[in-house]
Amino acid sequence: MVDVFLDKRLDDYFCAHEWTAVSSSDVARDAVIDDYLNERIAVLHGLDTDRIDFKFLETVRFPQTWGMKKFQFKDLLMVARAGKRGGLYAQVLNDSFAGDEGRFEYFLGQLEIIESIADRVLDRLLGGLKVGTKIMVTRFSETRMENLHYDIDQDSDDHEAFRLYVNLDAYPRIWSTSYTMTNLFRKGGERLLGGIDPNEKSEIILKRAIGRAYGGWNQRATERRAPRHQIYFDPGDVWIVDGRSVSHQVLSGHRVLSIYAKIPHAENPGLRPTFSEKIRGAFAEGLKVPVGQETAEVNYFPPAAITSAPNLREEWAEVFGQTRSGRIRRFDDNGMVSA
Repeated sequence: MVDVFLDKRLDDYFCAHEWTAVSSSDVARDAVIDDYLNERIAVLHGLDTDRIDFKFLETVRFPQTWGMKKFQFKDLLMVARAGKRGGLYAQVLNDSFAGDEGRFEYFLGQLEIIESIADRVLDRLLGGLKVGTKIMVTRFSETRMENLHYDIDQDSDDHEAFRLYVNLDAYPRIWSTSYTMTNLFRKGGERLLGGIDPNEKSEIILKRAIGRAYGGWNQRATERRAPRHQIYFDPGDVWIVDGRSVSHQVLSGHRVLSIYAKIPHAENPGLRPTFSEKIRGAFAEGLKVPVGQETAEVNYFPPAAITSAPNLREEWAEVFGQTRSGRIRRFDDNGMVSA
């Protein structure tokens, strides 16, 4: 079950779909894809996840590093199936299971179950499309204090970015979501978009608008002006969203399956509207709203107030891994003020 606490200042863009219908009806399957293309969050009910041992997975904790945050579990299954016991196999066995072969072998079995579920869902949802890159990531480390953001994908003008999530934790995964990209641009107007080159790549336009609306690294998790829906995804819940089109942040979560599929426009011309069409159309409309008439409730940070993120690959453990200080940490709109 997904609990959504709605903010009336935002559109209700949550849609429910039944797996029994999606798995057997092309019309029901196409409705999920339509939601994804039109800035909605599609929740998939009824997918059989009974074989996933959520209580066991609750005990699995990976090191708080960038590599483990983006852990492509098929790589581990590949080396395990090939009988290789060094490298990645030994790393996960020792770092996350303290050398316990029994627990580690059971974990590999759970990954195979997760893989089979993911393959079945993707084969059905994307079976009629020509898919390029496909990445499956499992996270077994804590996420908290994310900033409100849109996903940034390189070369966004030439493809759609399909993202699907399954909560693998024994507890709810908590998200906040805010404006869809097109609503933010149309309501933010010239104050938000003025000075941004309309001929830039879509991801550059989006990145610059994000900073002005929600801030940069120094406003991480402290920006509070934007309206937000709050969502609780229960264990086994499945949801699909184009993260480039719906702003979101993880408030709390420890274990999740994250699937990304790159769907090239050139090989799927019927997949419309494209992300490029949406962002450029909304950009043009937004520029018609003069300064002073914007209605998006965001911060409109000036460029000088926005700082870029550090090197997350190198500093992830320090940034997110040392959050349990045993003290009260105080934050205001400018970031942490005391600990």
